[in-house]
Amino acid sequence: MKDSKFIGKKIVTLAFASVFVLSSFIATSCTSIPETVPDDPHQIVQLAQNATDHGNTKLARFYYEQLLEKHGNEADIYIEANYELAHLDIKAKKYADAVPRLDQILYIYDNVAPGVLPGKFKKLAAIDLAKVPEAEAARIRAEKEAAEKEAAQKQAGSQSDDQSEIQE
Repeated sequence: MKDSKFIGKKIVTLAFASVFVLSSFIATSCTSIPETVPDDPHQIVQLAQNATDHGNTKLARFYYEQLLEKHGNEADIYIEANYELAHLDIKAKKYADAVPRLDQILYIYDNVAPGVLPGKFKKLAAIDLAKVPEAEAARIRAEKEAAEKEAAQKQAGSQSDDQSEIQE
């Protein structure tokens, strides 16, 4: 008799746990992308951080991309949004997306006067970049460089084709 009560309690506990997990999944996966985004960059950052805190990286990425689209011409916002996108990629181990962003952030810091940009993102970018296995980072950089060379050669080829058409 005791065994059947124990098994019954276990089944009820598992049922409640299953319902809780399922409802949590549904609640987070049903969060839709909003149709409008505020204009204030600080509000957008807050919305993105709230989405990240709730585990909704898709929504967080949406907000950071909107931040870049609306305010990407402001250097500090450009750095912050790109860092946050790269950080999301690092957490997801999407190194091929993260490394170019982090490299670009560090390049910008190396080529701007000290104090112009918020210093924390340089340090955070270096910390995140250190999480990428060195061989993986080298491979990603080599692939990016090869793609850029190929694009430059294609562009140079199309320009020389345009020049020869003009001369004819």
